[in-house]
Amino acid sequence: MDELDATPGLLTVWRAVARGAPVGAGEAGWVADGRAASYVQEAHIAGALAGGRSAERAPAWLASAFELPGGDAGALEGALLGWIDRHESLRSRLVPADGAASGGLRRMTLPAGGVALRRGVEGYFESGKLLASRMEDVFDAETDPLAWPSFVFATVEHADGITLYLGFDHSNVDGYSILLIAHEIRELYTAAAAGTPAALNEVGSYLDFADTERAYAALVHDKHEAVVRWREFLGSGGGRLPGFPGTADGDRGAAGLTADPVGEQIGGCDWLLDASTAQAFQSVCRDHGGNVLTGVLACLALASREDDQGRGQGEFRAVTPFHTRGDARWTHSVGWYVGVAPLRIPVRGDDTFAEVLPAASAALDGAGEMAAIPFPRVSELLGTPMRPRFVVSYMDMRRTPGARQWGAWKAAALRSRCLDPDEVYLWINRTYEGVYVSFRHPATEHARLAVSRLVAGTGRLMNRVAGEGAPGRPADVNDVLPRDLVPARQQEPAPC
Repeated sequence: MDELDATPGLLTVWRAVARGAPVGAGEAGWVADGRAASYVQEAHIAGALAGGRSAERAPAWLASAFELPGGDAGALEGALLGWIDRHESLRSRLVPADGAASGGLRRMTLPAGGVALRRGVEGYFESGKLLASRMEDVFDAETDPLAWPSFVFATVEHADGITLYLGFDHSNVDGYSILLIAHEIRELYTAAAAGTPAALNEVGSYLDFADTERAYAALVHDKHEAVVRWREFLGSGGGRLPGFPGTADGDRGAAGLTADPVGEQIGGCDWLLDASTAQAFQSVCRDHGGNVLTGVLACLALASREDDQGRGQGEFRAVTPFHTRGDARWTHSVGWYVGVAPLRIPVRGDDTFAEVLPAASAALDGAGEMAAIPFPRVSELLGTPMRPRFVVSYMDMRRTPGARQWGAWKAAALRSRCLDPDEVYLWINRTYEGVYVSFRHPATEHARLAVSRLVAGTGRLMNRVAGEGAPGRPADVNDVLPRDLVPARQQEPAPC
């Protein structure tokens, strides 16, 4: 949030309430709902319950910000309420079940039309930095997964129109949900202002998905192929999921990634390819039997090997997310439709890009099917907690509704600060402008340099692939130090 180029103006916070319910009315308007929580929701809420008071827990929110034309507050209220009605998960909450074992949750849901919005004027901010700081405080305080609503909206009125901010605890949304928001709300806003229906197709309810997923996951057993593969992956890493390449699992401090005991993390965002080079990179990958995703992974593996400093690990290991929107009705639904799969890419000696690309493709065989089994369910079946530490995500955002207009709308995606001693996340995304990577890592100088080296080395190799058709070998490790990449925080469309 502190890197957002926020436009100063009059800040108003919009909070959802059960329609007709006075403050403190408790269960008024809520209806018992037999649909189960998804596994990721349950794990997220269980973690929050274990974390103590909300003030003691690190926030875990995702947010969207974009501009709207004009200043029609009535149309905006209608658009926001219509959007909440459109996505049932925003009208639902999960609470600990009375008498249930730890983690047992029951669902309560408000009907369509059961939500109202209350506005609170915060005042005029002349500084964009102070405004961003205040917005971060609002999101931190009002996206509590143990309360409803676990989301909050805000508007900033200025000379150019309105900037709308929407923040959600992760239990409500995934990265793709964040991508959908600007287009949908702008459509609803324009329609409300004109008094016409919005041109949006119906969407499925995440609550239905969660219930179906739960029933499917209950049938998975410890001999299931996906569980066996996870067990082997975990065993090959000494009982832990992989850390950042080069991290000595037995001594994180020796690898220099571990931050202070608080576990503060920092991040950044760099462009890897511009639009034309991304197209050339895609063509080369296809000519060699791959695609952009497998090409990116192959380049990461090669760049990681060059930065291996003689440790001879012999393979690139990570955890990678996949969407679980397998049915068309979930395509534009707001919810947490993400699973993860293990990733292992052999990369040895003088392997070239053309040689590693098929290995990257093979590493993804069956990954989507594995990700369809909720990660907490796999952990449950293995009888051991698993914590992803090095995660590599890829999304092609170009077919997302409104993607061509994000720049004109000044659309941005934001995420809360993170506290973790050794997690490294890379979100690699393709837009109409090219391919960029957003990342976070422990707030140590060694981690900053290590991640920068890998990002820069991967970018250089991707450009070489695009320019040469199929490069022989990546640059020498001394040639992949961080380069001056275009900072793109203000233009970043989304985290995953």
